[in-house]
Amino acid sequence: MIAPPSHGASELRRFSGPVLRSFELGLGYLRWGVLALVLAYVFSGLIIVRSEEVAVVLRFGALAGGTPATALLHPGLHFTLPRPMDEVVRVKIKKVYELEIYDLHYRRPGDPGAERSRRKTIDPVLEGYALTGDHNVVQVDMVARYQVDDPVAFALHQASPERLLRDAIMAATVRTMGEVEVDSVLSEGRSQFVIQVVQRAQDRLDRAVSGLALVSVEVTDLAPPRQVQAEFEQVQNAFIDMETQVKEAQKLREEEVPLAKASRDQALREAQGYAAELLAQARGDAGMWRDLYAEYRKNPQVVRDRLYLEAIEASLPRSGRIRFVPPPADGRRYGPDGFRLSIPAGD
Repeated sequence: MIAPPSHGASELRRFSGPVLRSFELGLGYLRWGVLALVLAYVFSGLIIVRSEEVAVVLRFGALAGGTPATALLHPGLHFTLPRPMDEVVRVKIKKVYELEIYDLHYRRPGDPGAERSRRKTIDPVLEGYALTGDHNVVQVDMVARYQVDDPVAFALHQASPERLLRDAIMAATVRTMGEVEVDSVLSEGRSQFVIQVVQRAQDRLDRAVSGLALVSVEVTDLAPPRQVQAEFEQVQNAFIDMETQVKEAQKLREEEVPLAKASRDQALREAQGYAAELLAQARGDAGMWRDLYAEYRKNPQVVRDRLYLEAIEASLPRSGRIRFVPPPADGRRYGPDGFRLSIPAGD
């Protein structure tokens, strides 16, 4: 004989029914929730790559597909596997980044240790500096501009790209500074110094497979330490004055040397003409005297008389007073006052 259900069992069924119906309803909602979560997880691999960037896909830490071509995603809509299977590294390849490099410069106001660095000597702990090839101390502040040239290398090999870039530029700066003189790097040699720094820093970045490309390095401050800057400016001013005087002297030389050469050539031409004239006159006189000597050898008396007469004829026009005295009747010679010519002393 089956006993009738007790009053307690009926009450349990009355209360457990709604709970079971709620649990079944919750399971239904849970299935849809799980499905929604699964779909959200699957579609989390759907990414949009913007126009100024590219994306590198790393699958389980390595390049997706094993090659840069398959791992690199260009601007557009792409589907990747959700995490943790795929990791997407976005790289802005068109952006030009800036990095200030002040490690070889003194502390600026507001920087830690700035007040302590204001002293009469350089504290290597607080202030940076570089040595030139002629053993002078200079301080340089620079701004580097760079881009990401190789996104795959940048994503795989660089944990701190700015630290690597800073170290590469500082090493290149110190080495290049040690090869030049202070006067050159502070004046006309600064542009060549910057070019050399960029080349050497880029070589270091390429050897480190950084994926970075230097666009430019701008020197914002390059000067001797401020502790000796006034004295150094005096030396520079003296050097500039010397260079100015040298250039003025060179300019004056360029003007005066052609004039001196022209004057020299004119004097040489006049001297050559005068020498030719004297030589021709001397040759003429020599020829005349040779002819006269030949005639003298033939008839000495005639030549003497002719010379005497020519000398008298040449002297008469220059004489101041002429007095003729008739010859003595007895055929004797003239006395001391028998024939007299007065010629002025100036002639």
